[in-house]
Amino acid sequence: MAVKIVSDIHGEYPALANQLRPDDTAVLLGDYLNLIDFRTLEGILSDVYTREQVLVALIEFAKGRKEIARRSIREIAGGTSKQSRRVRELVVQGYEEFFSSLPCRCYILFGNTDDPALLKKSAEGDVEIVDSGVVTIGEERFGLISGTPHGPWTVGLPGEMDPVLYSKSVDSLGPCDVLCTHCPPAIPELTWDRLANRDEEGSTALLDYLDEYQPTRHYFGHVHNPVASEAYRGRTRVINAGFFKEHQTVLVHEQE
Repeated sequence: MAVKIVSDIHGEYPALANQLRPDDTAVLLGDYLNLIDFRTLEGILSDVYTREQVLVALIEFAKGRKEIARRSIREIAGGTSKQSRRVRELVVQGYEEFFSSLPCRCYILFGNTDDPALLKKSAEGDVEIVDSGVVTIGEERFGLISGTPHGPWTVGLPGEMDPVLYSKSVDSLGPCDVLCTHCPPAIPELTWDRLANRDEEGSTALLDYLDEYQPTRHYFGHVHNPVASEAYRGRTRVINAGFFKEHQTVLVHEQE
């Protein structure tokens, strides 16, 4: 049996299935849907809305005009009732495909682009969806925290939350051997995305947690193209689990 860590799958469900075995245990760190691929503009949103609408929002973000971009995204997300229903249908369809691809025991976090309610409603198989909490895998305690706190680049997606609520979830964990989150801790070389050319501004609450409890490892996702893929915070090895959609590789966790 192997414990495998995966993040930012973004629609690559057959590739994920090829990386997992029935006797594995997987910890999945969020962002399962392909809402929009910033490089190709393919995804759920461009299947429902025009590419021009989506492109306007992305261009405004790239120019740093964040509030204009947020307004554009809110306008797109609102759409007509028919478009909203179609987005929901495609989200549910994506989650159903995701769950049907999982051949092993999985602990599942939601990311910022996920819809927690629809994710839980669609769940099937040997899976456990965790908002926040501690689970035991083998002889180790894994602390799990879903979602991301609101920051400069958030736009009001379902997997985003008030920073105070996020901090409370972190504070509620207590000590663990391994920390798993979607959001990165606020370590600059881990939060800066080279291709997006912006700082994703990780969580200071996670940083405080690492300083207090010093788990052996902290796995996270969210940052697709970081300056550095890992760093140390005290004795904790802090590791970006990777952009699975692009690299299609998983991390194999080894007990220390």
